[in-house]
Amino acid sequence: MGDNANNNAKKVVEALSRGIVNKLLHGPLQHLRYDGTDDRTLNETLENMHALNRMFNLETEVSLLEEKIRAKVEQQK
Repeated sequence: MGDNANNNAKKVVEALSRGIVNKLLHGPLQHLRYDGTDDRTLNETLENMHALNRMFNLETEVSLLEEKIRAKVEQQK
């Protein structure tokens, strides 16, 4: 937009961008959430997490994340 764009135009573009990103990420984030209130199992959630790590080539320590998720689920029981 360059330096010539006014603040109102910048705010509109930013709001539009956030809306698009939120819409794109809603589904994947829903599949990563696990709180035990739906039919999904912990294993399904972990499979989704592994898939996202592979798809986006994330360099995260998956086993550490898995341990944290399992511990949190055990605390909730």
